[in-house]
Amino acid sequence: MQRRRVLGLMAACGLAACSMPSLEADPQRAAEAHALYGDLVEGRDDALLARMSSGNDPATVRAQLPMIRTFAPAGPAPEPKPLGWNANASTNGQRYSVAQEYEYPDRIVRADTTFLKEGEAWKVESFNVNARMKPGLAAPAAEPAPPA
Repeated sequence: MQRRRVLGLMAACGLAACSMPSLEADPQRAAEAHALYGDLVEGRDDALLARMSSGNDPATVRAQLPMIRTFAPAGPAPEPKPLGWNANASTNGQRYSVAQEYEYPDRIVRADTTFLKEGEAWKVESFNVNARMKPGLAAPAAEPAPPA
């Protein structure tokens, strides 16, 4: 009797392992998140806006881009370090989030990108960019405010 329970438990674990989702991130979403970050730091606003979901107002997004750019240096983006991903399906749609880090000489920039499935395409629902300065380095000087 004991042996049957052990064998049954082992079989159940084996079947559960067969149905486990892959722990690998979707390389296509990761590449799209990196491309979005590249559009941001290289000033390609129209390309960035083309990636956004229909729920985003292009004028509002465009107005926020200058402030978001202050977190990351201009120019080509370095290769990202993947931090994690999350997939979610609900009555509000399918979402896929990717977290990536970009290392610069003076800071590390983290970009979190959330995609929303619209029809057959994945569009960017939101993205968040933050930076932390490396220890021992001075923060870049803020640009002076324009005269009033």
